[in-house]
Amino acid sequence: MRYASIDIGTNSCRLIIAEVEDDRLQVMERHINTTRIGAGLAASGEISRPAAERTIICLQHFQRLIERAEVEDYRMAATSAVREASNRFWFEEQCRRRLHKEVEVISGEREAVLTYKGVQRGLKLGRPLLVADLGGGSTELIHSNGGLFLCSLPLGAVRAAEEKPDDSQIMELLAEVKEERRRFADAVLVFCGGTATSLVAVKYGMRHYDSSLVHGQRLEREDVRQAYHTLLNTPLPERRGVAGLQPERADVIVYGLQIMLNLMLALDKKWFVVSESDLLEGLIWEMYEKKPGKQPAVRQIPS
Repeated sequence: MRYASIDIGTNSCRLIIAEVEDDRLQVMERHINTTRIGAGLAASGEISRPAAERTIICLQHFQRLIERAEVEDYRMAATSAVREASNRFWFEEQCRRRLHKEVEVISGEREAVLTYKGVQRGLKLGRPLLVADLGGGSTELIHSNGGLFLCSLPLGAVRAAEEKPDDSQIMELLAEVKEERRRFADAVLVFCGGTATSLVAVKYGMRHYDSSLVHGQRLEREDVRQAYHTLLNTPLPERRGVAGLQPERADVIVYGLQIMLNLMLALDKKWFVVSESDLLEGLIWEMYEKKPGKQPAVRQIPS
């Protein structure tokens, strides 16, 4: 069965088209477009018309790719920027009118559950996981061993680039996480999202992005620290030319790394694993599991 899913994120829109057979998911196509729907949101509280237009044009392109792939079903999910915007209903109506498809504006908690599903089935580490989905507008954390821990934090690379919090302000937002860190002591910390995947690509100087080398990669906290300080002290024009870093992400990557580093310090974690599987795969697994006769292959987390 062939499915597709779209994530309308604060920084970018992403699409995957995948085949699911015998409880195995094989990504056939993966696309990303930096649309910055969250640009200016911190100051105005609204999605700007130019940002909405960029996003809808991208989604129309994605729909053409989906139509060409002849998928059985697909879903579009919007996350932090859209759910927080005061004019979200205007944006949803624009999508209905021009895309003829409902956009699902999902809560931070729902985003975390779907992301965890994608990570759990994609990595199959066989150990308790603490999943950190560091996005453009928020960071979702989920841990399900010995009781469910779930939170959505107002920490994201694009948001931080606009608000420019210092380390002490970030740590204040991580106070609850720090208090709970003992329950995560035995869990493998897994990061997903553009900051984490870009960090791997930069570390290995990837001129051509290779997802097979990124997914499952283990990195140290020192890798984050070194990349953060190196890129912070690299002028933006030069940063855009760094091997492995998308030029469109050059202005926000240092803020993502700052959040990542502070989160690892708050959790007292010295290393982590990178997952390419995330919300997009979680959406596809949910579609697949809802088909008649399908049974979830892994233990479910309450929605």
